[in-house]
Amino acid sequence: MADKFKIRHILDGSIITQDKFLQHLPYIIFLACLSILLIANNYATVRIAREANRISRELPELRTEHLATLSEYLRKKQQSEIARRLEDVGIRESVVPPKRIIINRRR
Repeated sequence: MADKFKIRHILDGSIITQDKFLQHLPYIIFLACLSILLIANNYATVRIAREANRISRELPELRTEHLATLSEYLRKKQQSEIARRLEDVGIRESVVPPKRIIINRRR
């Protein structure tokens, strides 16, 4: 019979006006805030885990792209490749070694 009495007080809202409820109200608010923080923390953890999973799936593709780009760059910067590409434009590589110019300054 006492359980029905408590349930009835909860359902009709009269429990809120009792002194014992008001004494425990700060503790109840603290527990509610703590629950909200735990739920928010869980959502943040799941979001970070999903992001880490996405990045780990993307990493091999990016690594392959990086190696392909690096290989192409190293090939294009070779002296023979530069000479071949400039020859198409009309610029040829000099076969005569450069000469040193010496200027004597007299004062």
